[in-house]
Amino acid sequence: MRHRSGRAALVLLAVLSITSPATGPALADKPDWAGGPGGGHGKPQGGPSYESRGHDSKGRASGGSVSRGEVTIIRDYFVAHPVGVTALPPGIAKKLARGQPLPPGIAKKVAPVDLRQRVPVCMNGWECILAGADMLILDAVHGTIADIVRGVVR
Repeated sequence: MRHRSGRAALVLLAVLSITSPATGPALADKPDWAGGPGGGHGKPQGGPSYESRGHDSKGRASGGSVSRGEVTIIRDYFVAHPVGVTALPPGIAKKLARGQPLPPGIAKKVAPVDLRQRVPVCMNGWECILAGADMLILDAVHGTIADIVRGVVR
């Protein structure tokens, strides 16, 4: 009789040691990148104001936006200095949007130094990168896309 209870204890111990690591992830907290309570549904609670997102009190962009003059400078630069890039795949190009983070796995390249020195928006906390035939202006602190100049890189 004693032999059976020892064997049952070993089987129980084996089952518990196999199942307890599997239940650990189910009991873990949400990672930082996951949405808050409610899975991100509903109104944002205590989100950033216009002032903290690079806008003035009237909602106008105060930085990170590319002016028409800057677009001309960027286009002229790449006409004179072609890089030889290919367009992004359509699925990735669709994911590029203002106010959104840069999609993971995107092939990006920092804009040339002499171009960054000519374009004022590429300074003071804004990062200019090339992704396919597009030039992206990123908020260097938050990693979000502030503006997109499409089809300028050649």
